[in-house]
Amino acid sequence: MTQVSLTEAQAADYDTCVIGAGAAGLALALALGRSGLRVLVIEQGGFGTGEIDRSSKRDEIVSRQTHAPRQQTNREAVGGTLMGWGGRCMPFDPEDFGEQSGRHAHPWPIPFEDYARWIAPAAEFLDTDPDFQAPAPPGWPPVQGVSIERVERLNSLEQANALRERLKQSGTPVDLLKHAQLLSMRWDGDPEYRVRELEVLHKGQTAALPCRQAVLACGGLETTRLLLLEQAAHPAIFGKSAGVLGRYYMGHLTGSVAEIVFRDPAACRSFGYRKEDGRSPFRRRFVLTSEAPSNAAFWIENLSPSDPRHGSGEISAKHLLLHSDRFENAGPHIANILRNPRGVFDALRSGAGRLPARKARRPQRLVAHGPGPYALAYHAEHFPEPESRVMLCNSMDQTGRRKLKIDFRYGRRTVEGLINSHKLLARRLRAANAAELFLPEDDAFADAIIRKSRDGYHQIGLTRMSVNPDDGVVDINCRVHGAENLFVASASVFPVSGQANPTLSVVAMALRLAGHILENHRTGSAG
Repeated sequence: MTQVSLTEAQAADYDTCVIGAGAAGLALALALGRSGLRVLVIEQGGFGTGEIDRSSKRDEIVSRQTHAPRQQTNREAVGGTLMGWGGRCMPFDPEDFGEQSGRHAHPWPIPFEDYARWIAPAAEFLDTDPDFQAPAPPGWPPVQGVSIERVERLNSLEQANALRERLKQSGTPVDLLKHAQLLSMRWDGDPEYRVRELEVLHKGQTAALPCRQAVLACGGLETTRLLLLEQAAHPAIFGKSAGVLGRYYMGHLTGSVAEIVFRDPAACRSFGYRKEDGRSPFRRRFVLTSEAPSNAAFWIENLSPSDPRHGSGEISAKHLLLHSDRFENAGPHIANILRNPRGVFDALRSGAGRLPARKARRPQRLVAHGPGPYALAYHAEHFPEPESRVMLCNSMDQTGRRKLKIDFRYGRRTVEGLINSHKLLARRLRAANAAELFLPEDDAFADAIIRKSRDGYHQIGLTRMSVNPDDGVVDINCRVHGAENLFVASASVFPVSGQANPTLSVVAMALRLAGHILENHRTGSAG
């Protein structure tokens, strides 16, 4: 990237202005720049860590128990949340799209194939393998309606830093205006409105930047706040989407409330992270493939180290060595070590292996030891509900703009869908004689899930995609309904959350948008 001054940015003639230099903004901007378009990226931060100052309060969170503060969920720097995410990559499932989705009144309005063609380029950008299928291991019994072939991959731990180092050089055909914050937009036109200028705050100075075309790629919450501010100032532009903008806020349910015991004592070995030569690590998950109450993925983790039922000498050795309360209930842990004395050596070797800096991401280690019990973890969809939403407050932030009020809710259908998914998985694994699940009692099941339910990181659904402006905020090409030259690149355009962590799909949809913009540029089309 070429780092430019405010004066240079004002004097240049850019084809596209991208607001935000996170995963979506960078993927889109680089794709456009490499294809010959002149692109300006406007980033609030720079090349620092991007941690948000706790005194910078832009939100009033109603739902503090279920929604993390923005200081935890976002980074304001080149690279954005790539600087701190866990690296988990997996795509949406075909069942989330169009006519294949029986769970949603408003599924993706595009076919799965339209999305899927961008998965491999997104994986390349994130430095992970594009193959998210792996054959079932030998000896694993076929389980009707359950797949263990859809795998999760990790990206390279160094991907974000390596990308940032490349971007510090001036060879990339994209300009970067650092430490600039978008305040508002200036508009032309009626009834098709166009953004004419962007008003930005740069190092304490307010200035206008000419704009042919703009893409909001500054995270789901900030993108939605900017659109809500524009809606308040220009109600006619967003009139048809007025009832949808900021609603249907989704994240995911994640945690562990159940345990699993395998019939075959060796079966668990197939469910830890595996790494083939030259490829990124992957982990198998259980996914329900038919009649699923909700879209949920399940995987295997060790029990808590303090729980001696794990039966592992290695885990018990680590627990006794590392915890101050290690001698409370030490007898069962000592028994684990005596049954498996090699575990002490494995514990020391595992700990030593994590001391030096590694370029490869260190996956969570599953210590496979007998049939179990193991913890059954989940990552499940959050059903869209209009009451889960964000809106503008009357109080102001440090720039004099209205703050965002966040009322993030998990509805009854979301929790019950996950409960019933657990029960369906239990029945199918038992019927195939593959494993036995141990679930909470019915009256405690929902409470156990709700206690673990917290998000705010994934910021899905706030500007959702739709064909009809009455049902969403952006069209099938991520153009804001009613605005000719304003687009959104964010998880906020996803109409459903699915089971997958969103980063891979955020990049895929940003690259899809780049393809649309390039085609418009080639043909001279608008929108």
